[in-house]
Amino acid sequence: MEPSILNIVFGCPEGEGPDNPWEGSPRELAEFYAELLGMQILREDWLVIGKDKNSFPRLAFGDGPSDYRPPRWPDPEHPQQLHLDITVSDLEAMEELAIRIGATRLQDKGEYRSYADPVGHPFCLYRDGAEGNQESGGPRPGRIERVVFDCFSPRALAAFYEGLLGMHTRTLDSPDRVVIARDDGTLPMLAFQHAPKYKPPRWPDPAHPQQLHLDLDVEDSEAAQELAERLGAIRLPDMGGSCPVYADPAAHPFCLCAPGQ
Repeated sequence: MEPSILNIVFGCPEGEGPDNPWEGSPRELAEFYAELLGMQILREDWLVIGKDKNSFPRLAFGDGPSDYRPPRWPDPEHPQQLHLDITVSDLEAMEELAIRIGATRLQDKGEYRSYADPVGHPFCLYRDGAEGNQESGGPRPGRIERVVFDCFSPRALAAFYEGLLGMHTRTLDSPDRVVIARDDGTLPMLAFQHAPKYKPPRWPDPAHPQQLHLDLDVEDSEAAQELAERLGAIRLPDMGGSCPVYADPAAHPFCLCAPGQ
């Protein structure tokens, strides 16, 4: 079985204190994305949201230092590293919802609009042109269509994740942007876009924190680690977590999580 995306983990400032690690920014983000994506909080010991206990990927929050430096797109001194592309059935209605629950609009490109969540992570809302996607009583919740990686060389980074995740279908292949998908169409796809001034995270350095990372579900941890290293990943320091942490060739961290980890 090929690895799949288990969690999309958002960095953000720590909670308000050691007795309330998931209050403050982590909970604000969890509640924001739960409403935007029609999800619910599944775990309180570590804030995780999802459609239900059997649906993936889930979103998790709180992986960041107290002095976490969020992106301030489009400020090149505080660049984004990854963002989500979310498809919606009614762009105007979902923009109204997003702003009401704490988003800030960054740009309107016609076919999509970009926003910052309450901490500053950018995300994009795209119109979903599929017929029959309007639910009775209002627009359907957003759906995570793509996880988008900023990098210098989209084709090189796409090749890494193709080999790691077995995502061999390229729905877009250009020097500036590559999108890869699973053969069966399972979402989310992964996109890689050229960012000439890309500044990678230097995890675990708090001055250069990660913003989002992927927890990948693997059956055989040892085999997955060997494959990741053969494809060009670098093992990162063990900071007490249960899953091995790696950096991809563009320095984005990711975790390889076997059953029970």
